[in-house]
Formats: sequence, structure tokens, C-alpha cells
Amino acid sequence: MVFGRLSATLFGVGQPLTIDIPPELLRVIGTEDEARQEAKTALILDLVRRGKISRARAAEFLQISLTDFPAFLAQYQIPWFDYSAEPLREDLRMLAALPPTPSA
Repeated sequence: MVFGRLSATLFGVGQPLTIDIPPELLRVIGTEDEARQEAKTALILDLVRRGKISRARAAEFLQISLTDFPAFLAQYQIPWFDYSAEPLREDLRMLAALPPTPSA
């Protein structure tokens, strides 16, 4: 089976990561840019599922606001409130650092 190479810098800055994917899979995904985004999202969400990074950090990596992130996670059937102690503390620190939102 012949594989195509896909190179992506996952977090905007840092080391690029290259993966080999079959051309058939690339056709299913669409463009190489879409494949890069899918790979980045899959990696980050897997790290969230395994408790390796907090939800707030994942939202930051994916450039999604914390306000919108619970709905994003729901699309992937990842609960918002499935926390271990350290990721919860990290998210609470990040939430506390956010500027207050104006009242409606």
C-alpha cells in the first residue's frame, strides 16, 4: 500500500510532525489542510480524554474560546466535567485569569 506524507506543525510554533496516510484516507478527509486540522484536533482531544492536558489548555491549542469549548467537546462525546485533580486546578487557574465579561 502506498502512503502519502502529511507534515503539520501542530501548535503553531514548534516542531513539525510528519505522518504517513493512505491516499484513500486523504480523499475521505478532503484537502491536506483539512487533514492537518483533523490530525491536530484528534491528537489534542485524545490528550484531553487521557487526562494529559486540561480542557482549558486544549481550547487554547485549538484556538477555541472556553465559552464555546463545551459544545465543541460534546461533538466528540467528551464530557466537560470529567476531571482529575490537576487538570481541574489548571482550568480553574486559567478561568480565574480571564478578564470579566460585560453584563448583558
